[in-house]
Amino acid sequence: MKLLIPEYKIERRVRALAHRISEDHKTSGNPHPPVMVCVLNGAFMFFTDLIKDMGIDVEIDFIRAKSYASNGLTHASGVEITKDIEVGVAGKRLYIVDDMIDTGATMVEIISRLEDRSPADIQIVTLVDRKDSRDDLPAKHTAFPNMGDDWFVGYGFDDNGLKRNYRNIYSANVVDSK
Repeated sequence: MKLLIPEYKIERRVRALAHRISEDHKTSGNPHPPVMVCVLNGAFMFFTDLIKDMGIDVEIDFIRAKSYASNGLTHASGVEITKDIEVGVAGKRLYIVDDMIDTGATMVEIISRLEDRSPADIQIVTLVDRKDSRDDLPAKHTAFPNMGDDWFVGYGFDDNGLKRNYRNIYSANVVDSK
């Protein structure tokens, strides 16, 4: 593994992002606290640090989506929501917080599900963004844009369910000589 982003840089960028989102919401004119929705499992560390540094009141909730190969017996998008949000979102601003958008199928399904509940606005927040991010699903708020195609581990990113607890972000594509 190769160290890509050390903990101190993650901390600084996440704190700055939290302040930007807080200011964005304050200037929106929406009287309701925003609803911050964490996409489990990958975004949990990012989400926790992000909301701790927000200077405004927020509601929080969690959603979990499972991606799978689409076939005749499953949903056409290949995504199943296995844990849905529980808070009311009508008229409120939603910030969907995810580690990154890869194919976009999961985010499309989440947005579709949440749009049906009449929020005032939905914005995507990601920790990292690929260099060729999807134009149809732009993340309004990103801590680390243009990160390339590496397989990330640490700070929520996993390798077969492991390594999410690492404090730094590593590239799993490279083998260190140490």
